[in-house]
Amino acid sequence: MRAPVWIGSRGRTALVAVFAGTLLLAPRPPSSAERAPRVLVVGPIDGYGALVGGVSEGLQSAGFADASRIRIDTRNARSGDEAKAAIETAVGAGVDAILTIFGPSTQAARAVTTTIPIVFCPVADPVAAKFVASNEAPAGNLTGVASADAEASRRRLAAFRRVLPELKRLAVLFDPGFPPDRVQMANLERVAPSTGVTLVARTVADENGAVAALRGLGRIDVDAVFVLKEALLRRAAADVGGAALAQKLPILVGDQDLVTAPGVVAAAGPDQRELGKRCGRMMARILKGAKPADLSVEHPVFELGINLKSAASLGVAVPEGALEQAVRVIR
Repeated sequence: MRAPVWIGSRGRTALVAVFAGTLLLAPRPPSSAERAPRVLVVGPIDGYGALVGGVSEGLQSAGFADASRIRIDTRNARSGDEAKAAIETAVGAGVDAILTIFGPSTQAARAVTTTIPIVFCPVADPVAAKFVASNEAPAGNLTGVASADAEASRRRLAAFRRVLPELKRLAVLFDPGFPPDRVQMANLERVAPSTGVTLVARTVADENGAVAALRGLGRIDVDAVFVLKEALLRRAAADVGGAALAQKLPILVGDQDLVTAPGVVAAAGPDQRELGKRCGRMMARILKGAKPADLSVEHPVFELGINLKSAASLGVAVPEGALEQAVRVIR
């Protein structure tokens, strides 16, 4: 089976996924009785090719590998406003279902339609965002995957403690002006007491704030640092990581892509392709007749990545049991 290919442009981005049987826009329009459902995939496509490719694979595995059975359009939307414009156009053209990537596009879709099925892939906490009534019974036209609600936060802290068994005090760098950070921080505060971890919150808006916060902390204050605003590490890994290394503080993150960043000892989060597959399979169930209101919100499998190079430079001994559970180990 050949891998799906996603071809895009600034104005219009169309999915051309190529499989053994090919998932292409149908060569000729089917009759009205057998019209293929139309699906819009919208969000910040650039930089998340693995996630979007996983959506395609999930649909294939659930029975939508035939071009005559589905029509998919992807739109790159870097903001909620761009997503809303793309969604309004798709709704006007008769789209049957929408898959949104991350919170802003999900909020935009919810504002545009209350009837067309929406699968979010993912959002931090869909209950807190009022996208669903509850994880178990969404009750509306949205369902999908939650990546940082209370349950996900509990799983992430448990993974971190497997890598750092002596973790008692955890500094958390977060941006209160960034809604996903606010939600995840609130959920961490809810679950941390039951895990034996005390949180030490530090608000940061940019990399300069992160470096300043790290310079004000030491091993006498905390045992490790969890960076919620991962864009800080993506933009300034050397500066942020260097500050943590100077203070002998291990960095923990939720994005597997950042496990190689300076100072990062562990990453606990979903594999982007597997996350996309999960969302694709959920969408397939809806296209086959299931209602979002009846599909419980799902949680991704959190995979563990460990950077032994960073651990060694910080004098951290990672337990063998954690290494055995890790899907990726940087030596």
